[in-house]
Amino acid sequence: MFDKLRAFPELGAKSRACILGQILDRKGGKLSAINHFQTYSQRENHVTNNTMLMLKHVYRTSPRLLEDVLQSLLDEDEVEIGPRFEQQVGEAYSIPDAVLSQKPLHIYVEAKRGDGLYDDQLERHMRSISERRHPESSAFLIGLTNNSTNVDDDERWKQRALEHGITFAATTYRELLEALDTACSNNPDLREILDDYQAFIGGENLLPDQHRKMVAMLCGQSWRENIEHGVYFEPAHRNPKWTRAHFLGVYRQKKISHVGRVVAAAICRKEDDNLIVEVEEFGTLSTEHRSRIQNIIRAAETYFKGFAADAHRYYLVDRFEETDVRKASPGGMMGHRYFDIAELAGLEDVEQNASSADMAERLTGATYR
Repeated sequence: MFDKLRAFPELGAKSRACILGQILDRKGGKLSAINHFQTYSQRENHVTNNTMLMLKHVYRTSPRLLEDVLQSLLDEDEVEIGPRFEQQVGEAYSIPDAVLSQKPLHIYVEAKRGDGLYDDQLERHMRSISERRHPESSAFLIGLTNNSTNVDDDERWKQRALEHGITFAATTYRELLEALDTACSNNPDLREILDDYQAFIGGENLLPDQHRKMVAMLCGQSWRENIEHGVYFEPAHRNPKWTRAHFLGVYRQKKISHVGRVVAAAICRKEDDNLIVEVEEFGTLSTEHRSRIQNIIRAAETYFKGFAADAHRYYLVDRFEETDVRKASPGGMMGHRYFDIAELAGLEDVEQNASSADMAERLTGATYR
């Protein structure tokens, strides 16, 4: 069942070389085939295929939702997916009772793992698309990258595309996720698949601001043990937080008391005296990491009966460093919350490899509402 697909990182790629990264070539509502098994080893192709699979799931649920996503990315209201239903439409010599019509649509994607879109490559794509002689206003080319493109480059590419009869748009994986999040918000099955896709994109380091994000997690009875062992845990069924934030803050009694840089994340449980690692989601568990997980499990067992046998996600940080970030508004924090560290600490930016100690020092004294 497509709506239960859970293994995006194991899925394969469609060769972008043969169709210039084309994801949709629809006449009569038909989608191009996308492979569901790994046939290419290049990670860029891997990312491309999983992105296409995500869009395909959206389409299968609702063509209108995919239309919304594409209109958001292209900033173009002319994108229409699916048939239009009209009646009493006057033609040249008659008025048929009803008409079902559908606009042709051809969307091409050049997906990059980094920032680079190149003049020569885009020009060759545009020439190839132009030679297909698609109907007017039906051909689109999307450049998908980590970071936003330079404004001057973007305008130059848009103008060149128009000369070829193509609409060009540059977007980022972050913007794609935001558009998908809006489309999937009211559909639990799509939401589940999107969570997997987001985890995959985050794991591939395709969200450029992860290094400046902190997720603050609620902590109660096990607070001392979490800090001591440098491990935070949550039920395995919850969405992974490491996909959006490189730092994890521990919240207790109206303040974030400690912060650490996430170095590994895994879903584990304990069977008899053996630690069972079901999935290593992020990083690689060392012997020392496994020992820390076992220690926190033993500690948690004193608070939560049967804790060890249930699968939990364990976040391991380099070290939880003491800080002091106060919640200034009334009431406590009701659930986990993401913060932009630069905004919270009043910094221009955050270094890519900033340490936990540095973050703790810079965040001390900050407040939020």
